[in-house]
Amino acid sequence: MSSTPDNAIKVTSLGNLAEILPYLLGHYPDDSIALHAPGPNFSDGPTMTCPLPDDPAEWKDTAELAARRFVAYAHDRGHDPGEGVIVYLCREPRPDETPWDTAALLAPVADWLTTALGQQRADVLQTIGLVANRWWAFECTTEGCCEGQPLPTADDPTSVAAQMARLDRTSGPRTRDIVKEFRAAASADTDFLKALDTAIDQFNTRCATSAGRDATLTSTCAQIDAAVSQFRAGATTLNRTLATQLLVGLHDDGAVEAGMAHTDDDDLPHARRLWAYLARHCADPFTQEAVPALTLYAFVTWRQDDLIAARLALRDALTADPEYDLAVGIHLGTIDGEDPRDFRTAARENCDHRMAHVQHAVQVASEYRPVTDSTAERHREALDAATEYDDAQASTYRGQLLARYGTIDIIGGALADFRNGPPQLMDEIAARIILGLQDPETRDAALSTGDENDLPAERQLWGYLARSCVPPHTDKAPPLLALLGWVAWRQNDTVTASHAFSDALDIDPHYRLAKHMLEGIRTECDPAAFLAIFREADRRFAAGRADLDNL
Repeated sequence: MSSTPDNAIKVTSLGNLAEILPYLLGHYPDDSIALHAPGPNFSDGPTMTCPLPDDPAEWKDTAELAARRFVAYAHDRGHDPGEGVIVYLCREPRPDETPWDTAALLAPVADWLTTALGQQRADVLQTIGLVANRWWAFECTTEGCCEGQPLPTADDPTSVAAQMARLDRTSGPRTRDIVKEFRAAASADTDFLKALDTAIDQFNTRCATSAGRDATLTSTCAQIDAAVSQFRAGATTLNRTLATQLLVGLHDDGAVEAGMAHTDDDDLPHARRLWAYLARHCADPFTQEAVPALTLYAFVTWRQDDLIAARLALRDALTADPEYDLAVGIHLGTIDGEDPRDFRTAARENCDHRMAHVQHAVQVASEYRPVTDSTAERHREALDAATEYDDAQASTYRGQLLARYGTIDIIGGALADFRNGPPQLMDEIAARIILGLQDPETRDAALSTGDENDLPAERQLWGYLARSCVPPHTDKAPPLLALLGWVAWRQNDTVTASHAFSDALDIDPHYRLAKHMLEGIRTECDPAAFLAIFREADRRFAAGRADLDNL
């Protein structure tokens, strides 16, 4: 986008018009289309750049899109592009091209832009080609004129360069030099990329459950703190493990918000180096992994008022992932002139809220997450043995019915024990209940339908049984989590209920009872409606005991 050179600068020739572009932008836009609508003073008015793809076959679509976007942008800024637009086409010759070859390739782009802008009621005043420090004026129809002229130099007192030098101003760096700070080099560190690939697999495995996601977010936030501290102390690199874990951990929006929180003035230089360092390590085919780091780099440079670097990094981020919301939001913020400190404040508030949620989730989950203490082996052995017994009993219909009603009777006895004092449930009994509840009809018959006075004992029982579902039997926990969640919901504890249902769905994404109940909470459904259905099902189940006498 445009910067504003001193209004005393005089643009009196096509050569001046060609050389002023990097002063307008604050940098030279390699391989780009640049559009400028002069205001009352030449440097006033909106300016926009658009990258020119490597493949000329894409240039027509690029030109038409650039024209539409620029006209909309100009109107948003209260400027009428019908008063005139200057078009710049910038491209460096490829190894097999001369500057004249490159200019010939750009000539059709000038025509496409003129047509597209005209369709948007914008008038093209001049189209300037900039190639290898030479300029072409594509609007000039005189053969041999305005073709490949060297750009004016500071030796010419009328040149823009000389005028700027007298004002002690420079044109700024080239795009290709700016992006070296954050863009991966062509020669990749293959060992790092292998480690990154492994870290991605580990991240996906850890984040397969809510508990895993929460633990990973907590770890990533701590790693961000550690990395910023290292760079604050003068570090220029990170060890491979930390770097790869940070890159994948930043794919959690909560971690990115934690990164945005590290943008106090004193931390900006260190954070900038950190995010650039991480982004540079995401060579092809892992460019997607750089998107959060690029976005954080862009945010930091925006905070530093380095809008050029910010927008170039955002361009890379949105090229890799056009739907990355945070990059889109920051990009719009830079265009609309918003204060990045407002973004930082919002990020800190969101981060605090997320971490409070994570800490609360850990507290809630302690009620039902599998134990890891010395009792875990006992529970595992009991479940192993019960599984063999259950498989044998379920081989006949009579066995299934006996198991179904037998499980409900055992649950009744267990609840009586839990009501009357400190629970003492034998591991074998607990395992039989857990296995029995894998049957949906048995589980439904066990759903809480009694008085509210029964709820504390029921909740205690289901939590105890869920904690007994230790590996490799964690897949047996969803019925217990659904039963516990239902009791918690009846107690108006929708937080615990939601966590329990979500954890059940983490284990089995198709577990319908947990899915329906979680949706009920989210839509603020009255649990009384569920209770009426469950009580009717309980009556039918009780009446079905008569079937045992007919077998």
